[in-house]
Amino acid sequence: MKLKKKIKKTISFFIPKGNSKEKIKLFYYKLFSNKAISFDIKIDKGKVIYKTTFDNKVLYTNEALYSIAVDFGYYQHNYKAKNGDFVIDAGANVGHISMFFSKCVGQNGKVFCFEPDKHNIKSLENNIKLNSDLKDNIIIQDMLLWNEDTLLDFEESGTVASSAKWFSENANIVKKQAVTIDNWVKNNNVHRLDLIKMDIEGAEIEAIEGCVETIKTLKPKFAIASYHIIDNQPTYIKVEEFFKKMNYPFKTVRFRGNEIITFAG
Repeated sequence: MKLKKKIKKTISFFIPKGNSKEKIKLFYYKLFSNKAISFDIKIDKGKVIYKTTFDNKVLYTNEALYSIAVDFGYYQHNYKAKNGDFVIDAGANVGHISMFFSKCVGQNGKVFCFEPDKHNIKSLENNIKLNSDLKDNIIIQDMLLWNEDTLLDFEESGTVASSAKWFSENANIVKKQAVTIDNWVKNNNVHRLDLIKMDIEGAEIEAIEGCVETIKTLKPKFAIASYHIIDNQPTYIKVEEFFKKMNYPFKTVRFRGNEIITFAG
């Protein structure tokens, strides 16, 4: 067993749950974290609030970002969101990356959070409230991205596993509105789109199929989580085939473990 795992296991065994354990975990992650990332916590009325600093952007969240803060850098490997950018965060979940993008694009930019899970939306809104300096530039879109405008069955589980592509045995299935990016852009008079980040549990394939006209007219950059397995193959295969057919520059990069992101544009 690696040293890091041994230390984590020892901490979990000897330290009781609660604030004391959080302080020990903070010490551990400060010791081993990437030098470009820093962590801290504060106690507000007995509740732990987590502070994460990445690229000089400070985020306060209800969830610890110890193991996922590096994702901010992964998704910006090919293109860094900047002041004034319009960004789509598809699969916003509870808003960690959305809030980071918000601080990157500033008051002149916008971040459109496509998140259809009502439980995740509530957590996203609660995280936004923790950051008093956040610009009023995060727009929540309670809908799915797809290759047509339709109603779809959706597993609303309140976790990263919420999906329209696969369902668990204990699934809470609801009907959700799905839209194409092309129609959404047209209906909302969006005249600029700089970056589209996607992590939507395998539905990335359908989502980009609904983005053909937008690619031609607005030429956005893409950062697509493409490690999901659909029809027994990773999604980056079909994602690459799509961009190749569109004659749109792309590359797939493997980061830690199975973290695979396809960049385009």
